[in-house]
Amino acid sequence: MRNLIVFSVLAVFFLPLIGCDTIDDKGVKQPSLYDYQRPGGPRDQEPQDDRVPPTPPIKETFDTTPQLSLFPRVGDYQPDRKDERYPFWRTFIDHFGKVSGLLQEPESGNKAWSFRGINTIDSVAFFSPVGVEPETTYKISYRIKAELPEEAKTGIGVLEFSQFLWIGEQYTEETTKKYLLGSMIGVELTDDIDWEDKEFVLVTGPKTRMIHLVFYREGEHSRKPVLIDDIEIVKAVISDQ
Repeated sequence: MRNLIVFSVLAVFFLPLIGCDTIDDKGVKQPSLYDYQRPGGPRDQEPQDDRVPPTPPIKETFDTTPQLSLFPRVGDYQPDRKDERYPFWRTFIDHFGKVSGLLQEPESGNKAWSFRGINTIDSVAFFSPVGVEPETTYKISYRIKAELPEEAKTGIGVLEFSQFLWIGEQYTEETTKKYLLGSMIGVELTDDIDWEDKEFVLVTGPKTRMIHLVFYREGEHSRKPVLIDDIEIVKAVISDQ
């Protein structure tokens, strides 16, 4: 990245945020998604109503207690475990986790989330599940820095689901079809981006109970990372004027 202050690696490991607790605005510890999964797979494949998901207002700065959980995503779906493609998908997921993580700027101490493309895979992402209310307007914003190859792109997509699913991994096609209500692209960028602030508005549907914020990168492989920071989700009031 041109004129980029060199970041030093603070931590790079698989699913680095899901083991941390979330503190709500009253100082009460809320369970993280990690509490509901075991190594190698989630404990539950069906939603349960007695859990408290992360809900707006949320601001993730990566400098304090994590407010969002991030899970790796490679391609459109997780193959069925009996599918011959599953071991290859798992290898790519593990590799993607190893080349992603928190980075810290030496001079300021500011931290940001870093991820990059991997060879032979056109689409990689991290997704964050958030509980939302139906028919509600939200403003979603973040800061981003990247240097992308020609025709590559990065941004935020949104997937809307009918229930909050405590599944701490990429969804299978079957699960997606069962609960997915719709999708949209909120931000899409190309070329060089030098710490730009981006935002968009989401109006949830009448049955929406969960969204996935999908921080994606698509296109030609490159070792230069996408950096994201200051992710914020708040309810918004849109004026008619």
